[in-house]
Amino acid sequence: MSNLRKQNIQESYFLDTLLDVIYSQKLQEVIIYEGNNSLAHKNIIIATANSNTQMNGVVKKITDVLQDKTSINVEGKDSTWLLIEVKEVLIHIFNNDSREFYNLEDIYFDCELIYQYG
Repeated sequence: MSNLRKQNIQESYFLDTLLDVIYSQKLQEVIIYEGNNSLAHKNIIIATANSNTQMNGVVKKITDVLQDKTSINVEGKDSTWLLIEVKEVLIHIFNNDSREFYNLEDIYFDCELIYQYG
């Protein structure tokens, strides 16, 4: 589905699965960075949601799809910034104001951008 740069097949499938969930929940401004050696995560996904209900829907959907395959750590439920850790992927989901305020893209400036949509 996605045009991710070629990675190992299992990683690419896992990222595609997460992207399918993100798209099915209609998140916007989706970007994926490849983590560098100083980060604990191989990939970082940043996306924007229109409401807390939409953010919580993403958590539910990810949990439903991946519950038997891996553990999922979620922080910030019912807030403006939701952090989901799945395997070696870190997902940041913001509302519009929080995404602009925190501007995480500046923090990951030295990571390679491998996917962008919206």
